[in-house]
Amino acid sequence: MPKLLKNTIYLLCVLLLSFSNEIYAQQANNTFTLKGEIKGLKGNLYFRHPDKKYTRETLSDSIIVTDGKFNFSGTISNLSQIRVYPGFDGPDGKLFKKPKGGRGMFPVKCVYLTFYAFPGANITVSGEATDFMNAYPSGDKFNNSLAAANRLMYPMYNKMGNLAVKNTYETDSVTIKANNKQSELLFTASIKKLKNHIKNNPNSVAAAWYLNDLILRTQVTNEEVEELFASLSTDLAEYSDYQSVAERIKGIKATADGSPVPSIQTTATLSGKEFNINSLKGKYVLIDFWGIWCGPCVAEMPHVKEFQEKHKDNLVVLGINSGDTKEKIEAFTAKNGYNWQQLLSDKANTTDNFVNRFNVQGFPTKFIIDRRGKIVKRFVGGGEEAFEMLDELLK
Repeated sequence: MPKLLKNTIYLLCVLLLSFSNEIYAQQANNTFTLKGEIKGLKGNLYFRHPDKKYTRETLSDSIIVTDGKFNFSGTISNLSQIRVYPGFDGPDGKLFKKPKGGRGMFPVKCVYLTFYAFPGANITVSGEATDFMNAYPSGDKFNNSLAAANRLMYPMYNKMGNLAVKNTYETDSVTIKANNKQSELLFTASIKKLKNHIKNNPNSVAAAWYLNDLILRTQVTNEEVEELFASLSTDLAEYSDYQSVAERIKGIKATADGSPVPSIQTTATLSGKEFNINSLKGKYVLIDFWGIWCGPCVAEMPHVKEFQEKHKDNLVVLGINSGDTKEKIEAFTAKNGYNWQQLLSDKANTTDNFVNRFNVQGFPTKFIIDRRGKIVKRFVGGGEEAFEMLDELLK
């Protein structure tokens, strides 16, 4: 073989080996492990990886469990909280809070195993599966803090979930009332405990996550949000949970009645062309936060269409979708003739995360904007009140 050819092949092999080693090193650096034992757990565990895109038809990733023990490894790009659930119809379906005669279930956090994954993490889980996931992660400051919060809250969530299920089987009105009262007391106590936990753990990423969850569920007042956020250490500012709370607090202030509507200048449109909300000044605007996954949102969209056509000379509808792909939105809106401008809210902490920027806490949420570009009012839930107000304003 000619020397030049030999040298060329050798160099190519070295480059390929170098490239292969680099890829391996990147994968190794991004690897996390999850191992442990959950006594009483019979079936496998399932989760949706934060680095992947899923549809409703996509199968979740699985963690194989043998005699309650598991040893799983994967890769991840950055710190993420992962929620793991047991099989819905398997031996551990008992963990889910299923009402009598219902095909759904009560959304109770304590049926899930949650942990923080990040490049290089070695997470150990221990506990048991009884009528809830009484199992918690450890091994680093992120998972230790999450375990501390969940150990405090999960037993209380479990009791409330069990009472809710019990009442679906109960026929005696006195017993139902007593169960509701007990649940209300548990709920009040759980919120108090959680707020104290947040205050007492200023360096906990999990505390920031729970605060964001409290805001999302409107379980704290705006004043309490600011007080609790101020108690958190600014050392958490690099983490997305803290950033989400900070953005929501800005949204609380920026979307008060009478305030100028927050600036929106974006290419997060279905066409990719830039949209600027200032272009709508001079007309009333109905901003509709929605999702195809949201039953009430979809149910009232024919009414939104009817209302838009009725007031087409004085009213502009602006849809802001969260949770659906561009392709799915395009197909849905084209099929139904919903031809108003649509924006896509970004789940990352960017200027296109309109859900956080407007502090949207439930779907559907609507804002009425006047001709000067100022917020008249926010409406959460069904839009009947919003339509009634617009009818008055547009007379």
